[in-house]
Amino acid sequence: MEHDIISGVGTSGIHCGVIGEIGCSWPLTDSERKVLRAAGMAQEHTGCPIIIHPGRNPKSPAEILRILTEAGAKADQIVISHLDRTLLDKESILEFAEMKSYCEFDLFGIETSHYQQEENIDMPSDAQRIERIGWLIDAGFQDKITISHDIHTKHRLMKYGGHGFSHILLNIVPMMKTRQISEDVINKILIENPKKWLTFK
Repeated sequence: MEHDIISGVGTSGIHCGVIGEIGCSWPLTDSERKVLRAAGMAQEHTGCPIIIHPGRNPKSPAEILRILTEAGAKADQIVISHLDRTLLDKESILEFAEMKSYCEFDLFGIETSHYQQEENIDMPSDAQRIERIGWLIDAGFQDKITISHDIHTKHRLMKYGGHGFSHILLNIVPMMKTRQISEDVINKILIENPKKWLTFK
């Protein structure tokens, strides 16, 4: 990891700017713990930001963050993705936000409650994602929110009838405004928070 960040990948001369997205299952395997510790050490030595795909269990984000920080990583340089399908109630979301990593809601555009990968989880709608973001804003965590689409299948592209990569700007931002989220906070979520996370420290 450190070689790809400092020296570049192979002979390409291209330097990696993010560690991840590191995929984790639940419970964590020994190999996953080893990779997380390595990522934490690499961040401590290079200042490179980290992004995590947590396991599908409410305990997963906190456990991953603990392992990373114990290995030397800084919580404020870590994004924990997919919280929309992982932390499902207000109490757990706010409790996790206290740990100071970035909280990412990145399944915008998925408007079906059936979640094939974990059928006992009801996937929230975009309106519910905005409501959860509102909980964080009201609690003073607007500096720790990032959002995205997690587009990974072609049927979600506009060409195939999906929302496409413009969905957040065309549809979600207007929805946020109708729910009294200010322009300043929206700009933090879309611009300032990602910029701070992606800056090497």
